[in-house]
Amino acid sequence: MSVKRWEDDAIVWHGPDYGAETLAYHPDVRSAAVAGRIITCVDVVDWSGTGTRDLLLSSWDACYDGKVFLRRQIGTRDDGTPILGAEECVEGVRGYVTAVPDGEVFHLVSASRMRREIYLFPNIGSRGAPAFGEPVVLDLDADWVVGNEYFHMVRFHDIDNDGVPELIVGSDSWDDYWPNGLEWNDHGYRGYDAAGRWLGGPLRGFLYAFKNRGTLAAPVLDKGRPLMAGDTPLEVYGQLAPAFGTFSEGGQSLIAGEFWNILHILRQRADGHFDPGQLVRTPDGGTLELDQCIHLPCVTDWNGDGRPDILVGAEDGYITYLRNCGLDDDGTPRFEKVGRVETTAPMIHAGVLPSPAAHDFTGNGRADLVVGNSTGELLFYENRGDTDPRHLGKESMLTAGGTPIRIAAGLSGSIQGPSEKMFGYSCPTVADWTGSGRGDILASDVTGHHRLFRNLGGDFVPPRFAAEELLRYKGAPLKTVWRVRPAVTDWGGDRLHYVALDEEGVLSDWTRASDTELTDKRSLTWEDGRPIRFTVDVGGGRGRVKLCLCDWEGTGRTDLIFGTHARACVPDDPATGAPRNTTRQAGLFLARNLGTPDHPRFAAPVAMKHMGETIAMAMHVASPEAVDWDNRGALDLVVGVEDGSLVWLKREDLSWES
Repeated sequence: MSVKRWEDDAIVWHGPDYGAETLAYHPDVRSAAVAGRIITCVDVVDWSGTGTRDLLLSSWDACYDGKVFLRRQIGTRDDGTPILGAEECVEGVRGYVTAVPDGEVFHLVSASRMRREIYLFPNIGSRGAPAFGEPVVLDLDADWVVGNEYFHMVRFHDIDNDGVPELIVGSDSWDDYWPNGLEWNDHGYRGYDAAGRWLGGPLRGFLYAFKNRGTLAAPVLDKGRPLMAGDTPLEVYGQLAPAFGTFSEGGQSLIAGEFWNILHILRQRADGHFDPGQLVRTPDGGTLELDQCIHLPCVTDWNGDGRPDILVGAEDGYITYLRNCGLDDDGTPRFEKVGRVETTAPMIHAGVLPSPAAHDFTGNGRADLVVGNSTGELLFYENRGDTDPRHLGKESMLTAGGTPIRIAAGLSGSIQGPSEKMFGYSCPTVADWTGSGRGDILASDVTGHHRLFRNLGGDFVPPRFAAEELLRYKGAPLKTVWRVRPAVTDWGGDRLHYVALDEEGVLSDWTRASDTELTDKRSLTWEDGRPIRFTVDVGGGRGRVKLCLCDWEGTGRTDLIFGTHARACVPDDPATGAPRNTTRQAGLFLARNLGTPDHPRFAAPVAMKHMGETIAMAMHVASPEAVDWDNRGALDLVVGVEDGSLVWLKREDLSWES
């Protein structure tokens, strides 16, 4: 199979380790959500060999070297679900990993978008003491439905009931998705017509079975065949992720995850194919809708009641528990979305692509955090740093007008197409925008709109906000490039200014005319008078930048600190711009203000370093906020890292070229 995909040229993240500076929960936070990294695969194994239900978590490996993590069961809750312990790294295993039971032990099988082969990691240890040898490389050949398919997720399962499990591979094809073969950052790309209808096709995901003539530790595979649902190849909306379980006396069923926020259930036939499927449903018969995209399920009796439940990982890194509520009249199981699986040793995970903003909402002199993420939430973390400045309280979802804030693109709101209907990419900043003396939230998102959430005041933790209002310019809602964290400043004068990237990706400044009206747009420039751009890309390649305005060096002028994605190019010279031509990973930069309050202009940006090493933070984003985090009288950086962590980079550990 000849496959060309961008991951072939991707850089795997081997950047500096910021672990010692990671913000953590206060010790009295005894339980919070367990999470992987970005796009998390979950499986349940008996790691200890004592009958425990331990979680095996693996994530998209383009940015994390495919590390695999274990959370052991250390007890049982009153509802029968496992109590989970601390995170452990499973050494020597990489990729999206599922377990392969084999007598007294289990092996691990791994797929990856970074390679064209499947890896089987044989267990060379013993029951209760697993250890994994060098991977057995499985080169696959199949009667592909469309060809040029990614390998998304794999399992071993006895699909033909002969007692020998086959290799089952879920695939992912984007060939039909992009309009006219042009992707979101190509010249000439047009995703929607004037009525907002998608001009491309669907994402496509298929399922294949490879007959195993060898053993589970050393498979020998026949040519693969596509599995059928009725009379046609089994197909879902991209990123097919398979899991299998026995939900009734009728035999095995497939649970199939896909790119969108639904799961499919299909009954397996005796010939190894499937009856036409249906969507997984709630006890009242409604479609069970999940909270994000790209779902990877596993089937397990999570609460020990004898009925197989579903755990499902997703793009946001969290694991959702779907409890089996029994069979409907037609013999199909129904599931209750209980919520996120928690652990007693949690690490802060603010969704993925977190974008933090700092403000003292509680009035205790310590800056709290509001954090946006790819899911479009705004999460509130109270600063609990009374004994350790790294400590935060447990997150809560902020509300606006009494409704949880959850921005989503819908079918036409993302330049990357309807596949991203559940994405929000919320990017907040906090300022006293309305003159109330309180911290209001201003945020942009996946759509390129800009929203105001007024702080309603009162002694509330978390703070309360009014329903959203759109910022407007020239009588219409302001619409710019997407996924930009805006900034607010007065440039040393007496009027507030709103700073973001405009519809062409140029760094722009608007003057506040009223709470929702902006006026007097101007382009901000480099020292030589050129407008400031952050990339040489077009379309959806623009945007994504996270802006922070502050007097970083104590000169009395407002400097610009910004975070970029890996393909950014500053200055916008395709031959020299960083980080595109340097680390090729998301970075942080300082551009000094050399101008005046009336005419700010900025020196060429310099890369920021941590402990002498240029900051490199994976692919999608590094999102900085300048704040005197522990009240030392100097600005530090709190940074949202793509994997969902928040790190405190102390000023004395940072450096930047003169």
